[in-house]
Amino acid sequence: MKIRIINDDKNKNNVEVASAIIQIEVMNGCGVDGVAAKFTSYLRERNFDVVQVGNYISNNIDETMIIDRIGNRANAEKLADVLGIDKRNIIQQLNKDYFLDATLVIGKDYNKLEPLN
Repeated sequence: MKIRIINDDKNKNNVEVASAIIQIEVMNGCGVDGVAAKFTSYLRERNFDVVQVGNYISNNIDETMIIDRIGNRANAEKLADVLGIDKRNIIQQLNKDYFLDATLVIGKDYNKLEPLN
């Protein structure tokens, strides 16, 4: 996968993702209505394949995290780069029943991340 960063006056740090498709699910873990939809739109504009959107098991997650589902940390890191998430917030929970690369769990720090800046 190639990542190309475009800097111009309109888009301060617009990241375009090309080539291989990264399939993700976006889960709201902060309890704020509409946040998952905003992140989903942002990611789809950057060619991520958001296959599922919903609520996480908790709505009290402080920091946004990425869960690597298939053991491909590189894809999780690309997602982190696009959103401005610290790579320390990538965890691995492999699940052979999941047919996606990663889960994005949006935390209460969502307003500090790229989709809202």
